[in-house]
Amino acid sequence: MTFVAQPYEQFVSDLLTSLTGGLSREEHRFLGREETYSLTALGVRPETLRVAGEQNEAFATFELGIDYVYDGQTNALRWKPGGARPDDRSYFYVAYYTQEMPRRLTDRNPGSVTTTLAEAFSRELAVLHRQMVGIYESGFVDLASGSALDHVVALVGLTRKNARFASGEVLFKRTSPSPGDITIPSGTVVSTDAGQNFETTDRRTLRRGQLAVTAPVRAQVEGPPGKVEAEAIVSINRPIFGIDSVVNDASTFFASDKETDEELRRRARGALERAGKSTVDAIRYALIEDLSEVTDANVQVVERSETPGYVEVRLGLDTAASPDLVARVEESIFNARPAGVRVVHNLPTESPSTSARRADAITRAEALSDLEAQPDVPGLNDLPAGVLATMPDGVLRLRAEIFLRLSEANLSGAQKQNIEDATRATVTDCVEAIPMGSPIIYSKLLGRIVAPETIADAVLILGAEAGGEFHAYAGSLSSDGRKAKVDALFVGLMEERVLVDVLVRVEQKPGAAAGDGITDALRVAVTDAVNVSLAAGAESVSRQDLLAVVRNVLAARAPDLQLVADGPLVVNAEYEETGRLLNDTEQVARDEHERVMLRPEKPVTIAMQGELDG
Repeated sequence: MTFVAQPYEQFVSDLLTSLTGGLSREEHRFLGREETYSLTALGVRPETLRVAGEQNEAFATFELGIDYVYDGQTNALRWKPGGARPDDRSYFYVAYYTQEMPRRLTDRNPGSVTTTLAEAFSRELAVLHRQMVGIYESGFVDLASGSALDHVVALVGLTRKNARFASGEVLFKRTSPSPGDITIPSGTVVSTDAGQNFETTDRRTLRRGQLAVTAPVRAQVEGPPGKVEAEAIVSINRPIFGIDSVVNDASTFFASDKETDEELRRRARGALERAGKSTVDAIRYALIEDLSEVTDANVQVVERSETPGYVEVRLGLDTAASPDLVARVEESIFNARPAGVRVVHNLPTESPSTSARRADAITRAEALSDLEAQPDVPGLNDLPAGVLATMPDGVLRLRAEIFLRLSEANLSGAQKQNIEDATRATVTDCVEAIPMGSPIIYSKLLGRIVAPETIADAVLILGAEAGGEFHAYAGSLSSDGRKAKVDALFVGLMEERVLVDVLVRVEQKPGAAAGDGITDALRVAVTDAVNVSLAAGAESVSRQDLLAVVRNVLAARAPDLQLVADGPLVVNAEYEETGRLLNDTEQVARDEHERVMLRPEKPVTIAMQGELDG
């Protein structure tokens, strides 16, 4: 139960009520709206009722007729539905006058002797209540401050950091402007390659459009180990979605500022959680803070619901685990786990280590035999077991293909390249931020891809490659308990234009009469017919198909003309995105994301042989 200070005005009111013949601070405990709360004295004057108590852990007064009603027949209070009410199981206090209560003092007017006397006592009582609040709050980590907080955190073996701990600044960066604000919380742990850990001492926000933000840091270990050179801090122990890297532009140094109350509170909360060793997060945080190779994104700690006291630790590491790393993982697990709890991990344990020789350690074969398959989740696609077998244990290597449709058509090649690069960075960041063991949700990833205004639509294909075969899915993927990583990523434009121009060589049939404007009319007819053919969306456009179209047009629109025998049709193509040219080609190949069309400025050219050559 909380302690709430009573304000000065309430003390004055209660004292004046008591001095002038009324009853004050009649105590009741709130047990629910449906209960009735009987008053001690009979003959209550309803207009004099005043009720005060706690609401949302703060002092509050309640209104007659709005929050509660008085029942004269039962001489009780009832709380109204929809009105304000005290906190559950808190105490509220009632003050009132009765009809026949004798009064020796009656003057409650400001400035009277009675009121002046009550105000003098009330001031001292209000000051005492505020002091009692300070005493009450000094016993809690979240409320204590200054020396009181020092005494509270000493119970878990912590002391306030001072000049003995090196401090400095780091720069959190990303490669492309953020589409929204990214918050870097206080207490974010960053480290060097050598394993020196630092934590941010203040919250920072990377605003939309910014590429970097500076945050103050302080070493977690006192003394010389906390002093590092510039550009030594390069790792974020628990990755922040949207942040690509961190670096310290200057070396850390020893300052004279002490650790603030908020910084000390944050450390105390973490110490309290780990001190009891009673949660899976205690093991997870211990691994993240003890090992620079382990981050929030590549570790999964799960307790089996059907087997209490059995915890699985799965690590998704890119490289093979060295004996030294395995030993440090096992040592960290042993120090963080509670007694009687069995913890297994997915790293090989063939190499001897101190913790591996303990009685409760198990081999990798035993751990793998205990691991159960991930339960079926509707809508998830499972990669074939043969594909998963080609990947490192604990890692899911993904291949993604993305085809974009841009909002604006007239963009330069550099602008299109920037959009594609930003999409690659978005997909990589999203997948890296997915916790180990969590599925890759197709709609969430696609939503992040199409979020920028520059992208109108996109097609996403997920899967994995094994043995030269791409196992592709246009839907969510199960991670099989692994850490997902992007191994191969293709980004292209959904409607890349392939511009085709056609040269038709015709001649006049023997004995036919010459006609004016025949080439212009033929050009329009052939252009329309070829456009219809291209709109059919075939996987490829061949010279033979277009030749058949041209013959049909000639037969219907220009029976006096015929195609020349040598080179009647020339087809050229230009792939607009890549700049690739095909001259006099037999076939124009079309990929799924490409759109074949006649070149707008010069679609079809009619070349007339002989005297009508045009």
